[in-house]
Amino acid sequence: MTSSSTSSRRSRKLGAPEPIAALNRVRILELDKPWTEREPLVDVRIHCPDVVLSPHLCPYLRRTVADMLNRAQASLPPGYKLRVSTCLRTLDMQKRGWDSFFKRMQEEHPNWPLSALRRATNKYFAPYDQKAPPGHCTGGAVDVGLLGPDGNPLDMIAPTKGWEAAYTWSDKIGLEAKRNRMMMVEAMLNAGFSNCRDEYWHYSWGDSAWAVRVGKTECPYGWAYPPVALETDFSGKDLRIEKAQVANPLIETERDWHGRPLRARGRFDILPNREDDRLFAIGLYWAKGVDVELEACLPEEIKRSVPVFVGDGKEQWRPLETYERQGNRLRIWLCPEADRVYLTDFPPPPKEADQQS
Repeated sequence: MTSSSTSSRRSRKLGAPEPIAALNRVRILELDKPWTEREPLVDVRIHCPDVVLSPHLCPYLRRTVADMLNRAQASLPPGYKLRVSTCLRTLDMQKRGWDSFFKRMQEEHPNWPLSALRRATNKYFAPYDQKAPPGHCTGGAVDVGLLGPDGNPLDMIAPTKGWEAAYTWSDKIGLEAKRNRMMMVEAMLNAGFSNCRDEYWHYSWGDSAWAVRVGKTECPYGWAYPPVALETDFSGKDLRIEKAQVANPLIETERDWHGRPLRARGRFDILPNREDDRLFAIGLYWAKGVDVELEACLPEEIKRSVPVFVGDGKEQWRPLETYERQGNRLRIWLCPEADRVYLTDFPPPPKEADQQS
């Protein structure tokens, strides 16, 4: 074989391309159904207990896709674990990622026209302004890595760095990296996923990109929206408030025909805490732009006024004015400005103050 024919063979990428125009032509079947009849999202933390999840992801996938993830995990050799870095993305999450990468392309290539900047960005972040929803926004896509029996991430890119070896079938990576990568690729493909050839970590089933890759003109999944959630398992991680105790969080989401959250009502109990004056800290997730009403049940011995602060769990906090106390009930109203916000009566000091103390 001549060197020119070898070069030509290597220049032809394996896998199917995913042009935006082709994705936009795919018919989305569930658009004809109300959200109550569409395939539901499941919480991967519960549905896929054997996979490892990155912190702070939006932990939802379509039920079929989560089942496939379980099959991929079960097919790995003993001790190996799939590590999920991305499941569902909200529109806000997708927008932040696309806009950030587009800005990076502008800075690195100031002379490129808009069309070239968009093409470069679309290669790694699905645009959020097209007819076809980004795969992660459907609940049909998942990004994965692989952990070895020692719990550490396996190398899949050496001797390259960053995006240099993102192409799934890259010939730039070493033998060990390729062996690790193919172990994961084969597990995911054999479970029924299709792979985005430009991102060895990205797999999907049921979204528009999947349909284009496998030669279908229809797909089951359109936009998916996570339920508004109250979370309590971040104590000491995000807020660095170890002693604030909350129990029994419950919340219900009212949705429109397509499943977009409109309003949410919830409640939680604030447990007695005799060690200091801190009472509660709770996370409110996936409620950006949604009117939320919460009711907190206070311990009967708490007679003093209880302030409420809303923030990002780090340094940005502001007192919330839309709340009132009625006996031992604290009623709170808000419309969050971000996917993740936190409510507490005692916001922590900034990290700089923590370090100086």
